Amino acid sequence: MLDQVTSNAARTNLAPIPFEADAPFLKISGELPRELNGTLYRNGPNPQFEAPGAHWFVGDGMLHAFHLENGRASYRNRWVRTPKWQAEHDAGRALFGGFGRKMPDTPATTTPDGGVANTNIIFHGGRLLALEEGHLPTEIEPGTLNRLGYCDYKGAISGPFTAHPKIDPVTGEMVFFGYNAAGPLTPALSFGAVSSSGVVTRFERFEAPYASMVHDFIVTENHVLFPILPITGSMQRAMRGQAPYAWEPEKGAYVGVMKRSGASKDIVWF
Repeated sequence: MLDQVTSNAARTNLAPIPFEADAPFLKISGELPRELNGTLYRNGPNPQFEAPGAHWFVGDGMLHAFHLENGRASYRNRWVRTPKWQAEHDAGRALFGGFGRKMPDTPATTTPDGGVANTNIIFHGGRLLALEEGHLPTEIEPGTLNRLGYCDYKGAISGPFTAHPKIDPVTGEMVFFGYNAAGPLTPALSFGAVSSSGVVTRFERFEAPYASMVHDFIVTENHVLFPILPITGSMQRAMRGQAPYAWEPEKGAYVGVMKRSGASKDIVWF
């Protein structure tokens, strides 16, 4: 009896899915409305290989698609075939330890791109985009879940792109930002907007009070707010082998307020 209790206690759902699958005919209990048609996409970290000390936040992105059509349900999952995923797949082992950091024994010829596209997935302007904070959006083919490459809107944007853009419910405009916009652990932020038809209408950069991990931002009808909180980034710390991000409450918290119709030079910091 004790062995059974111990065995049950050891079970956990905290484990990656080690395979890709297609299930074209899911079993249905009851009946699905034939008028309910479409696809629910999900994205999340799912490490292809274990890396010593790596946090799950940096696991490879895996997409899940649940499709309903004419009373039928199907499922498909695929890893996002980022340059990192492909390099590790070809090597048959982990090459990155997380946040773009290569393992000590990783060959020098390995791609420097440690992007994982693992945080969010959205559909906007005719494009399905897998998102994470450190890189450009990754465009995905809706049916196959194949990776089509980075989406920079024909060169109109560059640098990191938030995993949490906001889509205006009235106009369909997508508003976004990016931190570390001038390089790793820098105080520069980018800000931009993409029309409902998928055209970049603005893109600019500005300086925050200090380098910070900026997880999200706030968009209202007339304003954009950028919270800068003292989870600070420091290249000096990173070069000393310490945590690149640390809590420094003495630096205080700021909120930058900008009119949506204005420019970044007019931001007021509180």
